[in-house]
Amino acid sequence: MYIAIKHSHLLTATLSIFLTGVWTVLAWNGSRSTSGALGGHAKMIYIAHRIVSGLAGLTGLVVTVVGPWQAMLFPYIGLAAFAVHGIAANISKKTFDVAHEARKRRVALLIQISALALSAYVMVTK
Repeated sequence: MYIAIKHSHLLTATLSIFLTGVWTVLAWNGSRSTSGALGGHAKMIYIAHRIVSGLAGLTGLVVTVVGPWQAMLFPYIGLAAFAVHGIAANISKKTFDVAHEARKRRVALLIQISALALSAYVMVTK
């Protein structure tokens, strides 16, 4: 059971990194439509990346509780990165259609990518 949960965590974490990269590319310049709302492909990608990131976080918690990782530091670094990633994703979504907040959106997107890169690095080098 532990191996299956560990592999599902690896799969969802990898998909989370990929979908966050796609979201970053889509959201970097914000909305180009006249309606100025999050819609179409951007909305679908945003929802997918939030769902997959949530599943990665949940499976990571299960792996931490079930496996021998409770006394180690790196699962908690991953949990902190998950929280930062979620906050930054929410900021990038809220500023998606606001032209004068492009800098805030881009900083949030860079924080999202940095949080995932940090957690991936910590998990790989454990």
